[in-house]
Amino acid sequence: MFNNLTKKITNIFENISHQSHLKEKKIKETLRKIKTALLDADVSLKTVNLFLNKIKSKISEAYINKNFSPSQNLIKIVLCELTEIMGRKSYFFNFLSNQLTICTIIGQPGSGKTTSTAKLAHLLSKKYKKKILVVSIDIYRPAAILQLKRLIQKTKANFFQSNRNQKIIKIIKSAIVIAKKKKYDVLLIDTAGQIHTNHSKIKEIEEIQNYIKPHETLFVIDSMTGQDSVNAIKKFSKIFTLSGIILTKLDSDTRGGVALSVRSLTNIPIKYIGIGEKIYDLQIFHPERIAKRILGMGDVLSLIDDIQNKIKTKELNLIKKTTNKGDTFNLNDFLIQIKQIKKIGSIESLIHKLPINIINNNSMLNNIDEKSFIQIEAMIQSMTEQEKKTPSIIKYSRKKRISKGSGITIQEINIYLKKFENMKNIMKKIKNNKNNKIFEKIKNYLIK
Repeated sequence: MFNNLTKKITNIFENISHQSHLKEKKIKETLRKIKTALLDADVSLKTVNLFLNKIKSKISEAYINKNFSPSQNLIKIVLCELTEIMGRKSYFFNFLSNQLTICTIIGQPGSGKTTSTAKLAHLLSKKYKKKILVVSIDIYRPAAILQLKRLIQKTKANFFQSNRNQKIIKIIKSAIVIAKKKKYDVLLIDTAGQIHTNHSKIKEIEEIQNYIKPHETLFVIDSMTGQDSVNAIKKFSKIFTLSGIILTKLDSDTRGGVALSVRSLTNIPIKYIGIGEKIYDLQIFHPERIAKRILGMGDVLSLIDDIQNKIKTKELNLIKKTTNKGDTFNLNDFLIQIKQIKKIGSIESLIHKLPINIINNNSMLNNIDEKSFIQIEAMIQSMTEQEKKTPSIIKYSRKKRISKGSGITIQEINIYLKKFENMKNIMKKIKNNKNNKIFEKIKNYLIK
């Protein structure tokens, strides 16, 4: 998410980080580079100009903190305006009190609407402990109903069975009756994908909306479609009252500029973002967290959310125990942490939630991939219990035996043992909280 933009922005600020004073010419040059980076990330020109004008207006004595360096002051202003342009605050699902909340989920074909419906059902049931019923009224796309049913089976929500031979209004009426009778908190309605130029289909959805009068209408957009998504939102919002946006595929190679543009251009808040293919890969959109990630500051709060949501309490206790070991951290602990890290998501996704200075300064986090973790597991499982507890005894003869047992080379064993030592040093820093605020936040959560 925003990897290229983050690299460009952090490089821009790195170039001015050691300067004791920023002249007007240097500020103009810096802002010009920021503008280019944002446009390359597919942020709309109108949004970029608005963003830069606000920054320029704040570069005055009134907004300068004498305790900060010039680059720190500029970063502070940029962070504030990035957050502002994405909506500043987070927007949550509007639950009705003591009655059924009905939510329709609409969008264009291929935007990830059905998958997002299931992910939202999972999030609402798990995070808010709500009783969720989900129904599909997509009677046009083959296997759409079956697709949603299979996805819902992975959640704690319930599925209301419909079929393609039924009338849409009849499906909705029946689902609402059951939802009210069985005292569900939320009814999620997955609609058929619509193109704004298909007037008959738009008319159908309009009639459905008028009949249901939903309390939430979420519009799903694919971040890979870039600024075309903004045009679609504008056209749909003229017909429907949209309460929020679900932005999908932010884990892809997309430039992600639509996330920065959509609020300022449509005034409709992004409520959720899809960041992976798993059922739990839907997150509440936090503008400040995203802004910090773009500026290379990391997103530790989202990392902690991932730990809470994807690792069971029993397994979390194991992580807490191993994290608290410090000097006594051994290869058994290393293996436990590797297995749990893999559950959080892709290694790349996890690493990019850390501040960029930690990534750049720690060889444990460089050049690491899923294959490495598989090989590290094989290496540790080929060791004796004594070797796992005391890695310092692993000399050449032992490495030869471990190499034969695991199928990896002695050179790779040396590399992975070095990574273990680096991880052990990280554990010491987390435990002792030395000179890094990132570790303080992780320690506060992991070590209690």
